[in-house]
Amino acid sequence: MSDVGNDLVEAFAEIAADLRGETRAQSYEIPSDLMTPERIRAIRRRVASSTRAFEREFHVPARTMEAYEQGRRRPDKATEALLRIIDKEPDAARRALVS
Repeated sequence: MSDVGNDLVEAFAEIAADLRGETRAQSYEIPSDLMTPERIRAIRRRVASSTRAFEREFHVPARTMEAYEQGRRRPDKATEALLRIIDKEPDAARRALVS
């Protein structure tokens, strides 16, 4: 079995032991400012009625936003920065992007 296969078997064994109460699995805090698909969708919905409307206003392709919102892709650092600006100051982002 490959290393990946062994890692998966080990991970599932740990999950099963935790579910049976035999051990306590390690947990992780997710930073509140993490750009998750849910957060990206919430930002977009707050400022635009659709991914197409978001594209018209903020120049991020609708298909790209759909991929971010569905978790198929992660935004790069520049797009993440733009999303943070849009989240905090959507009108400032709109003014900055006027052609």
